[in-house]
Amino acid sequence: MNEKIRKAFDSVKAEEELKEKTLSRIAEARKHRPGLRGTRLIPMLACLALVILAGGLAWFSPSATISVDINPSLELWINRFDKVVQVVGWNDDGRELAAALDIKYMDYDRALEQIMNSEKVSSLLSGDGVMTLAVVGDNEAQCGRLLSGLRSCTAGQGNAYCYSASEEELEAAHILGLSFGKYKAYLELMELGFDISPQEANDMSMRDLRDIADSLSGETETDSSQAHIPGSGQGQGQGSGQGKGPAWASDGES
Repeated sequence: MNEKIRKAFDSVKAEEELKEKTLSRIAEARKHRPGLRGTRLIPMLACLALVILAGGLAWFSPSATISVDINPSLELWINRFDKVVQVVGWNDDGRELAAALDIKYMDYDRALEQIMNSEKVSSLLSGDGVMTLAVVGDNEAQCGRLLSGLRSCTAGQGNAYCYSASEEELEAAHILGLSFGKYKAYLELMELGFDISPQEANDMSMRDLRDIADSLSGETETDSSQAHIPGSGQGQGQGSGQGKGPAWASDGES
């Protein structure tokens, strides 16, 4: 009897040791199973994907616009890192210049330098050409930084004017098919009683628009509708506008 009881207890002890060894091996196997390790990596990979996606959206999404008008007229779309993510021409000259530039993903100030150094723009600036640069965006800190940078870039240009504008004004300009600088000049001429279409304003240089406005502002007896549109054959306008800043730049000219 005693021998049978001893063998029974030995059997139970052996089963417990086997169970412990089995559980130990299972635990060890779990550490090395690719499936389990992959399961733990899924949340980490998902978080990484979200970070990459968010960064990509921030990089390619414009948060501000710089409207450049002299004729050419074009826009630079700027992301939150102050890089150019898109260049859009708003008239034939603007589209031609935009196609010739290689400024995408460049810092906005370097991009502006390339624009000002381009053959056509530099020729206009070295003469009596008028350039306006408007900063548009909802982020006040970024727009303030961009405006300050534009003023630094154009500091040596006597006929370059930098100012800020609202998203609503830019949208109104786009509805008429105009860049922002041309839009403001168009509104000024309309307020002065001059009959001009958005398309006519879009095809003209900022200097020509400025000269018409100066001519209208100085008229006393002449009908304003007869002021001269360059190349149109209409009446002769007076005044070159030299030394006089455009009315639309009065809130922040450089």
